[in-house]
This record gives sequence, C-alpha cells and structure tokens, in this order.
Amino acid sequence: MICLMNSTMIISIKMKSNRRYRADEIFYQIGKGFWLPFCLAGIWFSHGGYERYGGLTACAVRRICGFPCPGCGGTRAFYYLFRGDIIRSFYFNPTVIYGVLAYVHFMLLYFYRKHISGTIQEKEIHIQYYMYAAIVVILTQWAVKIINILLIL
Repeated sequence: MICLMNSTMIISIKMKSNRRYRADEIFYQIGKGFWLPFCLAGIWFSHGGYERYGGLTACAVRRICGFPCPGCGGTRAFYYLFRGDIIRSFYFNPTVIYGVLAYVHFMLLYFYRKHISGTIQEKEIHIQYYMYAAIVVILTQWAVKIINILLIL
C-alpha cells in the first residue's frame, strides 16, 4: 500500500508538472523579482556609481565607427531617469523611458486581470506587441541620431 501511495503521489506530481505556463505569466513572475534590484541599482548608480563607472560604459561602436549604435545614450538615460530628469533621459535614449512605461503597463494590466477582474485565464497578454513597439522606438531614435550626425557633417 505504501508503494501504491508513493506511485500515486509521483503520478499526481508528474501531472501537476505538465502544466503549460503562458508567456505573460512567466514575464509577470520575472518582473516581480526584477523590480526591487532594478530600483536599488538605479539609485546606487545615480548617486555615485555613474561618477565612478560611467567612463567604462563608453560605446565601443561609436569610438570605432564614429556613428552611434542603437543603444547609445542608454547609460546616461538610465542615470538621468533615476536622478529625476525625465526629459534629459528621454533626450539621450527614449528606449529607457519606453521600457519603464511598458514594464509598469504590463505589470498593472496583468495584476488587474488576475486579481481584480478574474479574466486572466481567458485572455493572454501578448508580450510580442511590447517588443515590436520597443524595436520601433529603438530604430527611430537611432535613425534620428544618425541623421543629426550627418546633418552636422
């Protein structure tokens, strides 16, 4: 009987592990664990880390080619975001602001659907739309930076 009970427990455990996880559920769980370390790193970086380590983050692509990469200005944008200067952060790299807004939007939407309206099982949040929008923001700001450089030359 003990063997039968153990095998039944093993079968029930295996059946539970076959559960299929949705992408929005996985991203929500990752996002919950990511928020506090991100904020702590941002606060540390904006109040002393940038002065010490900001020079190490200079873009190698820009040094070699003379043109900015799609991520150029991201460190300074991150720095100014946590200093509270959102406009300057947007100026250096709008992708950082977009990332924060997309993160907050996704987390609130998932929380609302799961805990308040109860419709999370019916409708999945499509993560790929956040990524498509991020690609558009990245390429647009990169094109604007390159056009500005070419106009100056």
